[in-house]
Amino acid sequence: MDQMIEEFRTDLKTKGVSNRTVNEYPLYVRAFQTFVGGDLLSVDENVVKNYLAYLRERHPKRPLVAGHIDDGGRKLTKATLKKYMSGLSAFYDFLLWNGKIARNPVSSVRKRYMKDYKAHDTSQRRQCPTIAQAKKLVESILDPKEKAVVLLLIKTGLRRHELYDLNVDAVNMENQTIRIKPTAKRSNEIVYFDKETANVLGKWLKIRERENSNNIPALFLDRFQNRLSPLAICNIVTKHATAVGLHDPNSNRLEDKLTPHSLRHYFSTRLRERGCPRDIVQILRGDVGTESIDTYLHYSAEDVKQAYLDYVPPLGI
Repeated sequence: MDQMIEEFRTDLKTKGVSNRTVNEYPLYVRAFQTFVGGDLLSVDENVVKNYLAYLRERHPKRPLVAGHIDDGGRKLTKATLKKYMSGLSAFYDFLLWNGKIARNPVSSVRKRYMKDYKAHDTSQRRQCPTIAQAKKLVESILDPKEKAVVLLLIKTGLRRHELYDLNVDAVNMENQTIRIKPTAKRSNEIVYFDKETANVLGKWLKIRERENSNNIPALFLDRFQNRLSPLAICNIVTKHATAVGLHDPNSNRLEDKLTPHSLRHYFSTRLRERGCPRDIVQILRGDVGTESIDTYLHYSAEDVKQAYLDYVPPLGI
């Protein structure tokens, strides 16, 4: 089983998924291995269904290695439950592809018990800072790395996990572009940044070059010289947003929170507000949709870049 899980990890790398997925999916599998007592090949839908019920009842804090799943932590969110099931389903798809099993026992359980029903659109309640508030937020940050993190989120609309996955060689300072890995949620490989961002990012890159003694490829490093985690990225945003009165950590109201996703919301809202065509905004956001092929037939890369530079709001920093 251990060898099979490691082969699964290698398969994930070959597929080109994110580093986060490569690291986490095998942990979900090992946690499930503990639950079933070791044998992963004889699992059926009932076992998977019981495991899902177990996760909802026992509330493990996070995906841990085998032997440590029942740690009595906080209740899992729906998003985390989905990750558990996604990781398991990917593993059984891998086994199915290699002829180890006859069918994936996870897929039907996910379809029946993990289906989402969106009662309303929360984007209308999500905080979207004004340009003046975004300027105030960025100018309040003195640390070069943290300033670059927040400004990149504001100016590119990247998700925090996409920012986490970035390596330094993905950044082209001359062309003011960043190459990112396409994922299930993103259709484009290139995002753009403006001169304001280039100035701030350039300062961080000089510091990073001096501090990166371990030659870590990540664009952003933590104080231990490891890749800056998605949680750390979120904490950077909320810390500085709290300091300027844009985030209330004690409130349960979505409109009182300013998170990395709020900055993605800011990015698209302000582009549309300034007149950027909707389909160009979709390209810049990397939205995956039925019209994506038609959209790319109408705009060249230079068209998209010029539209970005024309419509992205300057902060005057």
